[in-house]
Amino acid sequence: MSVVGVTPKCFILALFKRDDGERFLLGDGAWQFADKQLHFAANTFENDVVAVQGNDGALLAGQVRRASTQSFDGYVGDASVGKTNVEALRTSFLTFFRKNHFYTVIYVMPDGTAIKRNRGYIVDAPEIKELFQIHPQYHIGMNFEDVNYYTYDEDSDGNEIFGQSATIAPAGSVKGGLIWDEYGVVWDSYGATWELGSGLPGPVVVNTIADVYPVWTVTGTTVNPTLENRTTGTSIQYNGTITASQTLVIDMLNQTAKLNGANVLGNVSGDWIILAPGTNQITYSADNGTTAPNSTLEYAEIVG
Repeated sequence: MSVVGVTPKCFILALFKRDDGERFLLGDGAWQFADKQLHFAANTFENDVVAVQGNDGALLAGQVRRASTQSFDGYVGDASVGKTNVEALRTSFLTFFRKNHFYTVIYVMPDGTAIKRNRGYIVDAPEIKELFQIHPQYHIGMNFEDVNYYTYDEDSDGNEIFGQSATIAPAGSVKGGLIWDEYGVVWDSYGATWELGSGLPGPVVVNTIADVYPVWTVTGTTVNPTLENRTTGTSIQYNGTITASQTLVIDMLNQTAKLNGANVLGNVSGDWIILAPGTNQITYSADNGTTAPNSTLEYAEIVG
């Protein structure tokens, strides 16, 4: 495992990835963390909302989990950095941390492994006090739409590598079976017991504590590809043709759709697919039936 451009230290570093691809590292070099820095503060709980009914029928306090503000505090430069350079560093900090952006925060551990937190947004404005001091302090505060932490790894180009993936065969490729139905399978509660056949759209097993949002990748040739999670009763469709040289990537968490890197969100309809904890029965279909290629689901597992 590795994170591009980050050398592990004997302490935790925090790499920020903005939703436009820009990156900024805190905790090293000119951006040392303050001694008081705490990366993994516990989430808060709202106990005043009645939202859960116990097994005995009594109403329980909701204990709705809400992310606490995560603060990042430290010092700009060191004794070797001149005042002019400190001002340049200050400008780069204030330019990077801006409103109307989402941020992924990647925590790089001393052993080089990393975990991430998704969809952070600024709640405390970026601040660097006392211009032209040798050691001005910086501060930024974020909340997160997703309170979970996920495994993280990336390739040499800085693109995320997902720890889990599953190939979803096109439903039209299913053949044989003792009893034929829509998917060529023996009937059961999911229509998913398969005997003496091939090409069954297989289950995707998620070993996490909460729903995860996968990335769906389809490489042409195919027309109007549709992904369905029969377990949750949701589906998403790309309305259009994907040629042999094109790749469609739909990111369910960030709600983006790109065809060879170009935005095609306007061609997407349906639901943003989630994978629920446990077994998910996933199917993939397209208008050109059995000639549709396989598609892939990739996702990171929750670690806390």
